[in-house]
Amino acid sequence: MAWLAVLLIVGAFLAVQFGRQVYANWEIGQQASAIQAEIAAVEAENARLQAELDYLNSDAYLSQEARRLTNVGAPGEQVLIIPPGAEAPLPDELSTVEPPPPLLEQWVEFFFGPSD
Repeated sequence: MAWLAVLLIVGAFLAVQFGRQVYANWEIGQQASAIQAEIAAVEAENARLQAELDYLNSDAYLSQEARRLTNVGAPGEQVLIIPPGAEAPLPDELSTVEPPPPLLEQWVEFFFGPSD
C-alpha cells in the first residue's frame, strides 16, 4: 500500500512538472509572437524611413529646398513672392454670391424646367 502512495506522489509531481513545461512553452511562444510583431513593425518603420531618406537625398528634393530657401527659380521660371498679410479681401459683390444648387437639382431643372 505504501508503494501506491509513493506512486501517486511521484505521478502528481510528474504531472505538475509536465504542466509547468507546457505553460513555459506556451508563454515562450507568446513572447516570440510578440517579438515577431515588433520586428515587423520596426522593419516597416525602417522601410518608411529609408524611403524618406532616399527622397531627401534625391536631386528633386535638393532642388526644391534650394528654390524654397533662396527664392530663386530655374531658368525660364518666374518666381512670385507674396509677403504675409498682402492678401486682399474679396469684393462685396463676390462675397455675397449664392453657391449654385446641388448638381442633381441642376439636372432636374435642365431636363424638366424650373420647379415653381
